[in-house]
Amino acid sequence: MNNDYKNFKQLLEYFVAHLEYCAIKNKKNRGYDKYIKPFEESGSFKKSGQGYKGDAIQNQIKEWENYTNGKIAISIYPPSYTGTGNYLHWEGTGLNIIARWNKSTDKIITLAIEKYQKGKNDEKGTWEDLKISEPIEEIGLFDNQEPNNKLQHFFDKFNELIMEEKGIGKVFQYVQKLKISKNIILTGAPGTGKTFLAKEIAKQMIGIQEDKIKKTDENDALAKSPQFGFVQFHPSYDYTDFVEGLRPTNDDNGNVGFELKDGIFKSFCLKASKGTEDNFDELYESFINDLLQNPITLSTPTQKKPFTLEANSKNSCVAIPQTEVGTRLSITKEMIAAYLYNGVIRDWKPYLVSVAEYFKNTYNFKPEKIGNDKNYVFVIDEINRGEISKIFGELFFSIDPTYRGVKGAVKTQYANMQGDDVFFYVPENVYIIGCMNDIDRSVESFDFAMRRRFTWIEVTAEESAINMGLTEPITKAMTGLNEAIENIAGFSSAYHIGGAYFLNTDGNCIQDEELENVWDYRIEPLLKEYLRGMPNGKNELEELKKVFDKEIKKLKGVSDNENNGQ
Repeated sequence: MNNDYKNFKQLLEYFVAHLEYCAIKNKKNRGYDKYIKPFEESGSFKKSGQGYKGDAIQNQIKEWENYTNGKIAISIYPPSYTGTGNYLHWEGTGLNIIARWNKSTDKIITLAIEKYQKGKNDEKGTWEDLKISEPIEEIGLFDNQEPNNKLQHFFDKFNELIMEEKGIGKVFQYVQKLKISKNIILTGAPGTGKTFLAKEIAKQMIGIQEDKIKKTDENDALAKSPQFGFVQFHPSYDYTDFVEGLRPTNDDNGNVGFELKDGIFKSFCLKASKGTEDNFDELYESFINDLLQNPITLSTPTQKKPFTLEANSKNSCVAIPQTEVGTRLSITKEMIAAYLYNGVIRDWKPYLVSVAEYFKNTYNFKPEKIGNDKNYVFVIDEINRGEISKIFGELFFSIDPTYRGVKGAVKTQYANMQGDDVFFYVPENVYIIGCMNDIDRSVESFDFAMRRRFTWIEVTAEESAINMGLTEPITKAMTGLNEAIENIAGFSSAYHIGGAYFLNTDGNCIQDEELENVWDYRIEPLLKEYLRGMPNGKNELEELKKVFDKEIKKLKGVSDNENNGQ
């Protein structure tokens, strides 16, 4: 369950409890014991104030004020507690939630979304009823249950309005599609900003708030987030890179061997299924430090074979069976975590179990079994350039939206090295975004079994112009060229020129006078590739150049009949 929904429900409950308590003159009402009484007993309850101006009343909702796309402030105005002057305000916008009362004004029956428009000069502002409201009983306030569908829909509508107000409404539509389908693929012509858009969707999904960090730091914050994963497929990419496989390793004696390692996607999924944060890392550090000082003796669980356990310089344990051979078995931090959190057993089963159980009991480690309710987004760029069936293997089944979670658990290709009872699944909170160009030759070979597991969304050149903030003249020049491209026999919108070709190195729209350079160094080389091998390719390219030159003349205010001296 999304944390935003839970926070939103408690915030609404507090809002209702606060207003009813004040309006009916301090009588104990619904929600009093949970929300009002603790503040009264501590002497810190504030009946009124403007939260968006930093008044102390905001402290009473600080547990539920932050959301993926911003913050909500509370404002209560005495003495008319039942008036429209009381609201929950999404900061930086004119959008508010207000309470609507019954006729006797002793009970709130409905919550509605309204928009406040500031008046010009000294004129009084006005409230616009957006015709969006929900009865309190239907959205399940005070029912001690998880947020129901009605409440979730109410929040989503509110959030959608916020996104539109901030100018990122289109991204919100993609976010909604991803939430529903779990997997989407963004397709389109080159330069339509599919990878850029995928990252923007990911920011919204995992809660990187643009208004809280500098614009230049957004991508850095995304890259560092444990809730975000990124990979680019290519022809040599395979299952061992993506899911799991044997990787070369060497022990302290310099002997080279192979160890089973999780691939980037499996590691990401295990992280997403871990649950709430705990003290594993801290306790593990103590465990290793103790072993460095004093190695210990343990025995395997069933056969009771003794072995020595020590730590090495690589922050891992080393199990040394007490035999003449004296083999050194590396037991890593990841192996211990995988066993304790998910019951995954990889190499050296008897020794791993013994070490992990010793760690858990000696250091009083209690793995959190609470489901992780954070969103995790994994972006696969150039998804069609890899051999899909070879990369995903049996995960074709597990990534299916209807088989997420334990019900979609499968045995991986290396299950024989991990134990018969070891399974892997893709958690419900993992979302996958693929990006691909429509005209790549590898598109046609994209696996049909994988196709039906994704929702396909085309990002058009026109949409890219909006997403990338191209100026109107530059957009017209791009559109005119694309219309000419589509008129070439055998070509379609898949061959359009996207908005990214008209951006400078800072990611901003180019100046009008830079259009000629864009043709010479960006667009013409691409069009030559499009037209390669066509009998009339040279003539088609010349015609396209004429169209583009015509658009440049329009920008300069030169008509076709004028001689500009060139």
